[in-house]
Amino acid sequence: MHHSDNSENQPVDENEQQFRADLANKIDRTAFDPKQDKEERRRLRKKYRSLIGETEGNKRELAQMGSEGLGSSIDRGNKLFKEVRNPLEAVLDSRFMTLTADIATQRARNANIGNSAFDADEFISKVKRFGTRSNARELDDLDWKRIGHHAAAHSDRVTSIDFMLGPLKTEKKERKTAGRRNIIRMDTNAVRPTQLDETDLQNQENETSANVNEIYRLLNENGPYNYLKFVTNPTSFSQTVENIFYVSFLIRNALAEIDDSTGEPMLSICSPPTEDQIADGVTKSQLIMNMDMALWKEIVYTYNLQSSVIPTRTRSPLAVTGTKWY
Repeated sequence: MHHSDNSENQPVDENEQQFRADLANKIDRTAFDPKQDKEERRRLRKKYRSLIGETEGNKRELAQMGSEGLGSSIDRGNKLFKEVRNPLEAVLDSRFMTLTADIATQRARNANIGNSAFDADEFISKVKRFGTRSNARELDDLDWKRIGHHAAAHSDRVTSIDFMLGPLKTEKKERKTAGRRNIIRMDTNAVRPTQLDETDLQNQENETSANVNEIYRLLNENGPYNYLKFVTNPTSFSQTVENIFYVSFLIRNALAEIDDSTGEPMLSICSPPTEDQIADGVTKSQLIMNMDMALWKEIVYTYNLQSSVIPTRTRSPLAVTGTKWY
């Protein structure tokens, strides 16, 4: 049987072709030309980057009043912009114009009027004195009409009728801080908190070290051991979390490792890597384990745990009780 190619036999939509042709004819190629020569665009971007680099390098000199380099740089930029037809080159032109605007702003600040530097504060003060009405009660009550007529005499710009949005006079609102009221309540059952000293804190640190060493000894005697079975205390959720905490010290110090190659997380002791092993790329990694009450119960049920490999520890004398708080 002979199979024909349907894609070749499909009728061409003449309306769509005409629409595309009309759209292409309406594109202003002097402003946007996606078919501009790639080599020409590459050359144009190179010139823009060179111009931006030169302008940034001579930024201090161009900001001086006697320098004519800023105008020359802007002329070069205008010539390059005549060849811009695509957004990528337009972005470079925008960056260049932002740079020249910053330099022009700095140049205006460095401008000298006569033999004295331009002082913005002094200028504003003189404008306020000139525009203050004779019967004004406050200095801020200015006669903007008089100031506008005086300024218009020194400008060739046609006066606009644009709406000036926003207040001419503003007052900074001071934030009121409400004083904190101390409420004293008499509670006959109040218990004074226990004061901890350095000795108590040292005892806690020693207790942590002792527990880590004891867990290392148990792991050395019983390991390798399933990690979840080893750390889980079936009668105490809080001590299960503590056991995970103590085992993390062993893993952090490279004294223990977890191997899950058999499908179970097997915990065992190990020796810290030597310098040669570290040089060969041996690294250690730690993971964050999430343990909540529901997961703890599920582990106890799944492994049918009746006892704990790590014996249940007695409550520390520094533990929080019902009559003390820290």
